[in-house]
Amino acid sequence: MSAWTDVVGGAHARPGGPDDAVDGIVPGWVVRPGSVAEVQSCVRAAAAGGFALIASGRGAHLDVGAPPRRLDVLVRLDRLARVLDHQAHDMTVTLEAGCPLALVAETLARSGQWLPLDPPRPDATTVGGVLAANLAGPLRASQGRARDLLIGIRVVGADGALVAGGGRVVKNVAGYDLPKLHVGALGTLGVIVEATFKVRPRPECEEAVVIACPTASAAADTGLAVLDGEVPPLWLEVAGPGELAEGPGHGAAAVVGLGGLAEEVAAGRELVGEAARRRGLHTVLIADGAALRARLADFAVEPAAGVLRAATLPAEVGAVVETITAEARATGVDVRCLADLASGIVRAAVAEATAVPVLVRALRPALERGGGSLVIERGGGALKAEVDVWGDPGPGVELMRNLKAAFDPTGVFAPGRFVGGL
Repeated sequence: MSAWTDVVGGAHARPGGPDDAVDGIVPGWVVRPGSVAEVQSCVRAAAAGGFALIASGRGAHLDVGAPPRRLDVLVRLDRLARVLDHQAHDMTVTLEAGCPLALVAETLARSGQWLPLDPPRPDATTVGGVLAANLAGPLRASQGRARDLLIGIRVVGADGALVAGGGRVVKNVAGYDLPKLHVGALGTLGVIVEATFKVRPRPECEEAVVIACPTASAAADTGLAVLDGEVPPLWLEVAGPGELAEGPGHGAAAVVGLGGLAEEVAAGRELVGEAARRRGLHTVLIADGAALRARLADFAVEPAAGVLRAATLPAEVGAVVETITAEARATGVDVRCLADLASGIVRAAVAEATAVPVLVRALRPALERGGGSLVIERGGGALKAEVDVWGDPGPGVELMRNLKAAFDPTGVFAPGRFVGGL
């Protein structure tokens, strides 16, 4: 038996198999620590043996990022899945990294609260995964992302030490803002084992209004008018042609989420309807806005050969959707688009793997020249080997290299997964 069984016990260590692969790279071992101390022991063992380690919760989002250069041990944190503390009066919650978002929602709902993060597949998405991959759904339009709600974190570093940041301890001994550094770092700086968030009152009700539009540009323009209105939406998406069955048929749509007290939602519904009528557009009311929001959040993980994520200005969202659609049509491939208008994030689900590199090479240069970006958010290892996942990292990559050298000098954590091959 491997030395890993000495760390986590024979029942929680096994050789890796094809189902454990990260972008086609099969780990030598899969271990499931049951405590923070065991996570520390796993990291120390990996460092001592010169092994490369990737941490995972339930594995729902391991296809985010570049393929690892090496993968010797996959550390699954699904046994660290507790809600450690919920202070309803202070509106904070402390969670283990392997805690699924669905359990967090269920716990907070008993107190009329929520953690307004809605990444894809909340039943299989863990707290650590949300932070490491910086996952977000439609709610980011009004509630922000994970880094905006995070107030404390505990991380196991490359030497196996447990480091805390946030709350009263805003910076670690090296002078870095620890919580923010680990959000979106794909586990390349350490293993997140615990996080504390501020929570918010749960909306009394949530509806959605779908505004049918002839083009994506018209949908984006209508959505921007709603953003400038008197009642800010809870979330606001632009759906590409044919993406929604509710109302627009083969056209595009602006999808406005409204949440809060019943009277606030009613007022918002009337204002959105008026904005649509002024433009001669048809609307469809969706009474269960939360269900539609969850379906839109799952867009990024629905079956597709690859998912591209473009970042642009909100005013350019409609044009980017139309450009992606036109380029895909020129290659003879189906593509579906969904955009978060407030943040300028456009996702495109591509039906055929061979079309992904073609689209990336056609679209990335113009987006980067305009200060935006285009990354491959999801796709297999073979696809990622053919075209760079991240594109031009810009001058900030040197700061990232310095951080990697400071936090993980021997390259224990997820080597190659992050921007610039870090």
